[in-house]
Amino acid sequence: MGRTALVTGSTSGIGKAIALKFAENKYNVIVCGRNEREGMNVLNRVKELSDGIFIKVDLRYKEEIDKLVESVLEHYDRVDVLVNNAGILVYKPLEEITYDEMIDSIRVNFVAPFLLMQKFLPLMKRWGGGVVINISSIAGLSPYPKGGIYCSTKAALISLSKVAALEYAQYNIRVVAVAPGLVETRMLYQDAPKSEKDRFREIMASRVPIGRIANPEEIAEFIVYLASERASYITGSVHVIDGGLIAGRREAGIEKKQQFNLPRYII
Repeated sequence: MGRTALVTGSTSGIGKAIALKFAENKYNVIVCGRNEREGMNVLNRVKELSDGIFIKVDLRYKEEIDKLVESVLEHYDRVDVLVNNAGILVYKPLEEITYDEMIDSIRVNFVAPFLLMQKFLPLMKRWGGGVVINISSIAGLSPYPKGGIYCSTKAALISLSKVAALEYAQYNIRVVAVAPGLVETRMLYQDAPKSEKDRFREIMASRVPIGRIANPEEIAEFIVYLASERASYITGSVHVIDGGLIAGRREAGIEKKQQFNLPRYII
């Protein structure tokens, strides 16, 4: 039947690119997310390349996560790769973050990966091995103002990845975290005025030492590599893909950037 990959939040953005890249490499791909229309569009593209299914799920709720796992195991005998990609970005001062925003962020960014790992790691142990890749962010390594809940949950996900790697290394299970920087997705632009999107992109790119924003396919390429046997000695580590953004300060574009009231280091 071939290898199988489950990618959360794979109806758009980085998750979509990861799902399609796994399909290109002939994995069975489980696409999941809240938007059924977008999910089916991704699935149709997956099926041009390999086998796959779409499962509608809201990762804020444990019962939906339980149903997701049940549905996956009804279709496939095993899951070789779990990619915890789904995430919520809240960009507000601490005192303005609502209780619901805080709880939803924790549920999606941390609790959902935790629960899915609780479900699949024991199964991977029984199956003889597997790979878990948790998509964090440079925000989890280099926090910024107005990123209180996002930065915190992404940092927690990195820590969880390291703990799981230590606990399951003896069972031929690898767990790694990936920390992307600026990537061309809807999330990148959610706090920018629509009429200013092009100028916003130019300003943000000017802050990256490599001089541009990443495309989702670049992140996806690395994820598929980490899932492969070529990366068999990689576990417990955090892999930054940010064009040098948090390696040090780059002042280019900082004055222009302030027009958008953005932090120096934003995801």
